[in-house]
Amino acid sequence: MKDELLHFIWQYRRFSYTSLTLVNNSEVQILKVGQINSNSGPDFLNSKINLNGLIWAGSTEIHLKSSYWIKHKHHLDKSYNGVVLHVVWENDIVIFNQLGE
Repeated sequence: MKDELLHFIWQYRRFSYTSLTLVNNSEVQILKVGQINSNSGPDFLNSKINLNGLIWAGSTEIHLKSSYWIKHKHHLDKSYNGVVLHVVWENDIVIFNQLGE
């Protein structure tokens, strides 16, 4: 599988909205997938999610593995500090942004 397939699934909402969870098993509701970003920076801009009744707005980044965040050096790039959701097929490591969050 490639990242592009996950981008397609995300962009065209080809996933179940009823059973989405974070790595800590918290439920997350996708309110807006955002617009695909054809420039540098996160994959989708202007995303919106509901996490425990709190609305988060920002960017979404999508990878096959969470470790690709490091591989692509997003942890060193301030343009990824506004990512509110990192969608991954396989969560193989814990990642942090440039601020250590």
